[in-house]
Amino acid sequence: MSTSQGEHDGSGAVRPGPGDPHYPESRSRAYRLLVWAEHGAAIVLLCTLFALIITQVFSRYVLGSPLSWTEELARFVFIWFTFTAAAFVAARRRHITVLLYGGGRTGRVVAGIEAAATAVVIVVSVAMTAGGIALMQGSARLISPGTGIPLSVVYAAISAGFALIALHSVVNLWLTLRHPGQFAGRQDIEKAGV
Repeated sequence: MSTSQGEHDGSGAVRPGPGDPHYPESRSRAYRLLVWAEHGAAIVLLCTLFALIITQVFSRYVLGSPLSWTEELARFVFIWFTFTAAAFVAARRRHITVLLYGGGRTGRVVAGIEAAATAVVIVVSVAMTAGGIALMQGSARLISPGTGIPLSVVYAAISAGFALIALHSVVNLWLTLRHPGQFAGRQDIEKAGV
């Protein structure tokens, strides 16, 4: 038996189906490692951001001698965290969406809308990746005053994040076109369970 959310194998276990956010990861070890790396990097960056902010507050209010580099580094870590987490969210198809059509007996209309929206995301992500690369090249000689980090390293987050979003969006587009039935009968959040 197969559904959009999972497939039952002979042992009674349920493998993720095309409608499951983990489906692409269940099909490709390389893709699973990429998504896990994004997830792990986002966790490390968030913890680093938290530690930098605590250090800044401690040095300012307890020691009375603020460390200027912690504020700047926290800003840079936040930028990398934002783009890394956005890529992870795109991989799991957990981004904020607006449902334009709730479905019904067929998911083809919803799949078409989803495919069009995903195609727009791909085009915008590719353009932003190119823009991020141009920004990196234009700021290659600029150095941040507090940490001495080249600004091109900071701006690399834009290119890396949007490139990963484009990659995940291509996978999501393929799933949408290959399995339009995964959108059949979807309900609005407000109507779910009624």
